[in-house]
Amino acid sequence: MLKQRLLIPLDGSPFSRHVLEYVRRFFSPSQVDLILLHVAAEPVGVLANPPRAVSSAWISQLYVSSQDAARAQHPIYATQQEASAGANLEVELTPIVRQLEAQGYSVTLSVQFGDPAATIVDAAEASHADLVAMATHGRTGLRHLLLGSVAEQVLHRVRVPVLLVRPPGAQ
Repeated sequence: MLKQRLLIPLDGSPFSRHVLEYVRRFFSPSQVDLILLHVAAEPVGVLANPPRAVSSAWISQLYVSSQDAARAQHPIYATQQEASAGANLEVELTPIVRQLEAQGYSVTLSVQFGDPAATIVDAAEASHADLVAMATHGRTGLRHLLLGSVAEQVLHRVRVPVLLVRPPGAQ
């Protein structure tokens, strides 16, 4: 029997993890392979402001502040921030992965950076997911209009079925 591939977007909140209860309830480990996806905001590097134009006699005053001088000597690039953030997120999600594996599930963990809805849609396609399972706040009316919904964007853009779970207590 060929296993189905379930993509499960998690944002690191306990709210988003409620979907795992439903996945366990509806799908046995023999039926599915799980792909846990955490999408984070793209990191921004920490760089110095460009040096001021000064004569060579004032080279010690090249930067606006000592902080800019330090950043110029030791810049932190966005790729470094991304690698560090990705490693930290993987560490945070490892207990969830281990718990699911202990229950017999085959689990793959993916940490990506970018727009949540677009990244989830792209990940669903790239991983050949058969289903996307995610939590939703279930907002309606003005709150929905103002805050939008990643779940709704995914629902309208992804080409596979979507299981949306509204956890108890969600507004």
